[in-house]
Amino acid sequence: MSMIEPAQQAPVVRAPGPVAAPPPSAPPRREIQELWLALSRRDWRSVVLVPAGRHDSTEAAAMALAEVGRRLRSAPVNALVAPRLDYDSTAQVVRRLTAIAAAGGPDQLVVSIPPVVAEPLGVAAARQADLVVLCLEVGRTGLAEARRTIELIGLDRIAGCLLLR
Repeated sequence: MSMIEPAQQAPVVRAPGPVAAPPPSAPPRREIQELWLALSRRDWRSVVLVPAGRHDSTEAAAMALAEVGRRLRSAPVNALVAPRLDYDSTAQVVRRLTAIAAAGGPDQLVVSIPPVVAEPLGVAAARQADLVVLCLEVGRTGLAEARRTIELIGLDRIAGCLLLR
C-alpha cells in the first residue's frame, strides 16, 4: 500500500494518519490569505509548511493555503499532507516535489510535513521544496523547538513564518 493516498477532496493527497481536516466550506483565515499573497510575489512551484513545535501540525494551514491558491489562480494548486514520515513516504514526497519542479508548468504544490524536531526525515522534503514556511502556534511552540527547527532546515531555506492561533 502506498504511504500517500488520495483523500476525499481531489486536490489533497494525504498520507495515512489520524488528522482531522477542516470543513471544506470554512473560508481560509486572514493570515492564510496574507501568506498566499506574500508567497505569490515569489516564483515557486512548491512550498513546504514546517511546524516548529514537536506537537504542532500544519495540515489545516496547508489545505487552507492551497484553497486560497485555487480561488485566486487559474492553474492548479494542490495540497499534499504527510502527518508521519518514514523512509518510503519521505521518498514519495521528495519524488512529488521533484516532479512538480521538473514539469515546469504552472501547477503549485503546498506540502504539510510533521515537525522536523520529532521526525528529522522531513528535512529532506523541506530541502527539496522551492520555499519553506516555518509555522509556530501561539502559546504552544517553544523557543528552543523553533530554534532547533531553523537549525535543521537552514535559515537560508526559510521564506517566512506563519503564526497560527
